[in-house]
Amino acid sequence: KVVKQSHGRHSLFTTYELLKKGTMTMFLVEEKNKLCAVYVVQTIYYPAKIVLGILFCGGSKIIKNVKQIENFFIQFAKKNNCEGLEIMGRKGWDRVIKNNNLNFKKTGFFYEMAT
Repeated sequence: KVVKQSHGRHSLFTTYELLKKGTMTMFLVEEKNKLCAVYVVQTIYYPAKIVLGILFCGGSKIIKNVKQIENFFIQFAKKNNCEGLEIMGRKGWDRVIKNNNLNFKKTGFFYEMAT
């Protein structure tokens, strides 16, 4: 589902290949020995900054432990010499970020156009 929401930026095949190469990293969250959430991240190199991009997240327990997950990714980013985290998502994430006191700040809007 989240690959479809990437609007062609990713496919299952490209994501799988980049995970195999180590370009992307997948994290699985288990609760009581049951898979309940998945995150896929990638280091993003901008001309003047390196950030950890949270590309995909999904599962039944995404929101429940979101503050702990944020803290985990902050530490992971620091260990990998990233200066910050970024995530692009649907509008509903505004509410999740505010309701859970996450440290993300909205810095703009994302627009796209097919050519």
